[in-house]
Amino acid sequence: MSLTQEATPTIAERLRRARPWLLIAVGAVVIAVTSALIAGGVASANSPYLGVDSARPNGAKAVFTVLGEQGVQTSSAESIDDARSRLQDAEGETTLVVHDRDGIAVDELAAQIADLDADRVVLLAPSRGLLEAFGGAITVGGVGAAGEAGDVVEAGAECAAPLSELAPEISQRGARLYQLDDAAAGGSACYAESERFAYVETTLASGTTLSALGATDNLSNGDVLSSANAAMGLAVLGQTQSLVWYTPGISDAEAVFGVEPSLDAFVPPWLTPSILIALATLLAVMVWRGRRFGPLVEERLPVIVEASETMHGRGRLYAQQRARLRALDNLRIGTTTRLAKSLGLAKASSVQEIITSSAAILGANRAAIAWTLLDAVPGSEAELLDLSQALLTLERAVAEAADPGRGPVSTGPSTTDQSSTAEKSGGQYEHRCP
Repeated sequence: MSLTQEATPTIAERLRRARPWLLIAVGAVVIAVTSALIAGGVASANSPYLGVDSARPNGAKAVFTVLGEQGVQTSSAESIDDARSRLQDAEGETTLVVHDRDGIAVDELAAQIADLDADRVVLLAPSRGLLEAFGGAITVGGVGAAGEAGDVVEAGAECAAPLSELAPEISQRGARLYQLDDAAAGGSACYAESERFAYVETTLASGTTLSALGATDNLSNGDVLSSANAAMGLAVLGQTQSLVWYTPGISDAEAVFGVEPSLDAFVPPWLTPSILIALATLLAVMVWRGRRFGPLVEERLPVIVEASETMHGRGRLYAQQRARLRALDNLRIGTTTRLAKSLGLAKASSVQEIITSSAAILGANRAAIAWTLLDAVPGSEAELLDLSQALLTLERAVAEAADPGRGPVSTGPSTTDQSSTAEKSGGQYEHRCP
């Protein structure tokens, strides 16, 4: 049996040794979950407002999908050319929804949008410039008051059917408001607030029906189920056989501003200040911690550690880990080294030579001495103490037998008769040998 063999650790010992790895694993899981939640929040924040393919709370996929399920031929476009092509390919009467969320529809682009051929044009929260491109029949009326959740506004007496019947009231919080010009031919104005309206509709001289919807939040996935918002959205957008949802995009911006938008145009304005603040905070922490601990100085100091402190420290470590066999092996190494010296053997002598010489000089059973010096495995603290005492007894007996004239050895009580000592030691090892 090897001198370095250890007793099999218990389940509690295995768990204690694996505790750091378990903590690391738990930390990794927490970091992964937190990163996923943060990534989801960032993705939600970067989701386009009223995007027809976005299922986020601020998207409009729900209304767009329901329109398609009710038989309306729906399509989307992100450039003026794409919108014109889709209107030409549309079947039957068409509705053009224009959502200029980035404010690109100005000047020439606004005029091109007004020239698109559609039976109905629904402008979502349009700007003053876009309304003027359509002749100014609808004018901007400001922004409504920011109400609380649950507030509703009625359609009103000036709201014409079928909208007044299908959506008699909607939720309204901070919607953009519009008015009809006095010269506008006919029309309908719904959801009034201080004589201004969240939805207005009129017929242009060309025969196209033009409407402006300021309560755009009511079309979002998060608010469409509140009050009669869904009915309002379907009634406004679903009156024709085909619908084209046009959102001016990058190619339109390049045509309007004459240059392709740089990467800075797509970076949110808060990102750069946030990075600078984070770097400044990191630098401050580095300076603070550096000043706290001070510079590293190499200083050679005399260190004196008593042998007893080292012995007691290693003993406590062995006791804490219950490494009984390893502790006994260290005692055996010291014992065999001293036995070799007492027997006059070379330092490189093997354990088997020391066992044979010890048995010969004591006249004891070789198997008993081999069991003490090599084979015994302590199963408890009591057995470890017994084996350590047996090692001490063997060392004393060999030392006295090898040099009977020097008197009692310093490691234990004296023995006056060598033969009686050898007989006692031999009998003890024969008794311990299994």
